[in-house]
Amino acid sequence: MEKGMQVQSWYGLPARIAVENELWHLVEVGGVALHHPPVVNLILRRGMPTADRLYLSYLHEFGHLQTLPVAIAHALILTLIVRWRGRKLGDVILNLLAGAIAHEAVWELASEAYVIAKTGPEYRRIYQQAPNLFGQAVFWGGMSTLALLLTAWVMRGK
Repeated sequence: MEKGMQVQSWYGLPARIAVENELWHLVEVGGVALHHPPVVNLILRRGMPTADRLYLSYLHEFGHLQTLPVAIAHALILTLIVRWRGRKLGDVILNLLAGAIAHEAVWELASEAYVIAKTGPEYRRIYQQAPNLFGQAVFWGGMSTLALLLTAWVMRGK
């Protein structure tokens, strides 16, 4: 894998990001390498020219770093505000799973919102040149639904 680009978040956290192909991305924070398949980027950026796809994918990965405080806040809300006492073990496990999925969806949405904020009108131009209405609908619709419904479900307090 290529060396990647050294970056620093707005709150000072240094990292290294490598977006080199459609198979693996790398984000390394504090010496911990997080290799992962670019599932969201494959759905959202399908059919784009390589340069645009890699550019937006890099910004999306950097967006995860930039929006980490949002992700932490959401996770804290799910774990600290929810009443866990008195729940059956099966309910706790189901709620933890739902919370993890909701958390991931919120973080993906926040990261892509960072991409839009960072690129401005260029984001729209890129998608007009390489339309992917299905991928955009799956991402925005699916992630929004998962984020909202599962967060509400976990916090329902039963």
